[in-house]
Amino acid sequence: MKGDAVDIGPSAAAAWLSEHGAAYGLCQIYGNEPWHYELRPEAIAHGCSAMYADPTHDPRMHQ
Repeated sequence: MKGDAVDIGPSAAAAWLSEHGAAYGLCQIYGNEPWHYELRPEAIAHGCSAMYADPTHDPRMHQ
């Protein structure tokens, strides 16, 4: 992992980022962690990819 992630709070900030984050390349990647966002520069042009249910479904965690 490179450390291109941020945890957001309070919930109003996370809600705003959920709606607007892709425009800045920030995507929520885990359905069970609404505060956790990762830098995904490709999201600026293509939107955020589908979320994993939780980190155990993230293939990067199984390397």
